[in-house]
Amino acid sequence: MNTAFVVSGLLLLVGVTGAVQSIRQVGAVARRTCSALLALSPLGVILDGIFTLESMPLHSVGFFLAAATPVLSFLVAGLLLRRVPRWRRFGDWLLLGSPLTLALLVLFFTTFNPTTSGAGRGVGGLVQRVLIVEVHAWFVALGWLAFSRSSG
Repeated sequence: MNTAFVVSGLLLLVGVTGAVQSIRQVGAVARRTCSALLALSPLGVILDGIFTLESMPLHSVGFFLAAATPVLSFLVAGLLLRRVPRWRRFGDWLLLGSPLTLALLVLFFTTFNPTTSGAGRGVGGLVQRVLIVEVHAWFVALGWLAFSRSSG
């Protein structure tokens, strides 16, 4: 699984950067800023692949980068994309994705108990997976839209 985390993080990093850089209707500084913010989540996935649960502090930093930074990066990317006519609707959706991610993050922290999760009980792990799937779904949508709009 560690290799899968690192490889998927690298693929997300390349995809997110490429998708944002393909939106030429915004300035270079805005694209770089947006790319850097959105890249924090894939970097967190890579960190989680490198540092396992045996290195809990660094693994936790990876989780925070992967799951919490999208609250800010989706907000910034949404505001940026709203300025581009072809991307306005997706920018609007990202503005909704930011508080949704925050709500799932808060739900995770209120339901997660390491002892309960270690015993295979509780819902913290399930909420964590829903949170990560939600974050990755936004990246998939961004990549899909960038691909379809660059070829059309």
